[in-house]
Amino acid sequence: MKISVILPCFNGAKTIAVQLEALTRQQWDEGWEVIVSNNGSTDESMQIVEQYRHRLPELKIVDAHDFSSPRLGTWHSYNTGLRAATGDAFVLCEADDEVGDRWLMSMGRALQEHEFVVARLDYRRLNPASMLGPVGARLQETTMPRQGCYPHYYFAWGCSFGLRRSLYEKLGEFSSHFNYGFDVEYCYRAQRAGIVPQFVPDAVMHYRLRHSLRDIFNQQQKWAEESNIIRRCYGSPRGKLPIIRKQIEVALLFIRGCPLWLLKQLGVPVQFNLLVDWVNDLGWALGEIKGLRKPVPMRVESGDRP
Repeated sequence: MKISVILPCFNGAKTIAVQLEALTRQQWDEGWEVIVSNNGSTDESMQIVEQYRHRLPELKIVDAHDFSSPRLGTWHSYNTGLRAATGDAFVLCEADDEVGDRWLMSMGRALQEHEFVVARLDYRRLNPASMLGPVGARLQETTMPRQGCYPHYYFAWGCSFGLRRSLYEKLGEFSSHFNYGFDVEYCYRAQRAGIVPQFVPDAVMHYRLRHSLRDIFNQQQKWAEESNIIRRCYGSPRGKLPIIRKQIEVALLFIRGCPLWLLKQLGVPVQFNLLVDWVNDLGWALGEIKGLRKPVPMRVESGDRP
């Protein structure tokens, strides 16, 4: 079983060498290749990739962006890389993370048994301790997370995916409807087709968090907005007075967090992880409101392909 490693990149010069170095330490006896999907980088990231031309097997750079058109999201980078891949199975990773030792071997062996697998995320290697919340909040660190409401599907981040070509051809490409939740939607799509992703604890992906409060807030808001829309695409009900309930949640979050923010602005030492937790929760709640106000782009019935 030949494996294709798909690595999307947009201006990843600050971090991509860490990922590429980690890939040079991987092993898989049945053949593998690395496809770097360049989504219009304007920094030195592709020059860095070229330095690994003779250190990584069958390294290929494919162009995922036409500069005459708007740049599309990570879903498009992955789709472009997957189209160029020649493997019997695919494993995905990203330019700002770092694959762990024996990641490829563990993913490959799991793919010999299962059609769809996901790696374990480690948050400690690439992030300061002040960024880390409680273990239960670090999704995909000990098990695969599951939605708490209907349809109660498992989900995972795309940077941890592994899937057989046969499943990819059955399910189709990542959806263009979702810039930030395309991976969650793909997990839903697989489970609607009867395939539950399998968690592989021995395959570790060292995951890099956003390190500024502004970036954390923006990311959480976008994730929450699309997560809400995806759930409704797959039949999750809006519930009673959902926007009003979320507005009350936001008001309570402001009451909880504003003193922390004010102390920070006054120069009073504040535990950074408390601010991180607050910004995470606030961004998520506001994103849910935005998602509730938007129509769903598709309705998925049993057996449908988005």
